[in-house]
Amino acid sequence: MKDKWAELHYVDLFAGAGIARFKSNRELAYSSALLASRVKFPFTQLHLCEADPVKADALRNRLRACALPNPPRVITGDANLVIEDLLNPIPASNALCMTFADPYGLHLDFETVRVIARRKSDLVILVADNMDALRNWATYYDQNPNSNLDRFMGEGGWRDLLRVTSPSKQAEAFRQRYQDRLRTLGYDRFDTIRVQNSMDRDIYSLQYASRSEVGLKIWQNTSKKDEFGQMGLGFS
Repeated sequence: MKDKWAELHYVDLFAGAGIARFKSNRELAYSSALLASRVKFPFTQLHLCEADPVKADALRNRLRACALPNPPRVITGDANLVIEDLLNPIPASNALCMTFADPYGLHLDFETVRVIARRKSDLVILVADNMDALRNWATYYDQNPNSNLDRFMGEGGWRDLLRVTSPSKQAEAFRQRYQDRLRTLGYDRFDTIRVQNSMDRDIYSLQYASRSEVGLKIWQNTSKKDEFGQMGLGFS
């Protein structure tokens, strides 16, 4: 999209420290924010949020070495509380965004996504279906109406859905309901990647959402390749 839009912006709601350590082999690797700072055709600006002050400072320090069109913005705080400030510099028109959100659980409020949807932004959201929503839904069920699951979905109808759905089909039903919720914000192009652990069990999914058929095609093409350009993303 480098020649199609006046500005391209990257938004990361749970940006971390910029470097992650793999538990399996103790190796270090760039995480989302640093990867976004090193793309071949740079974003106009990066808008990064991290709740942990130590991680936020580490991210700022690591980004200083990056040559970017504009200094990256790193805001310390809960993304759900600072989302307006985070998005404020992004023009409401003639600017395309990619918003990435990978919380450890159900920590992204639907109302936060609603604010993002006011911009021209595609979404990549970690949906903690098996590792949080379905594991803990009985607990969330009794916390009406302000549980993590209620805030993530932006409604409480998930209770009836999960109660009448067989356990083997709950994950798919939950993902479909979240897509339906995103449709209320104008998104109508979707793709889902199911992420598994080393035992081939689903742990969470990545939900892509766009208002553009072109965006969906680009996502489907790139998400089939790993970091070496080979087919098949190894998220395990």
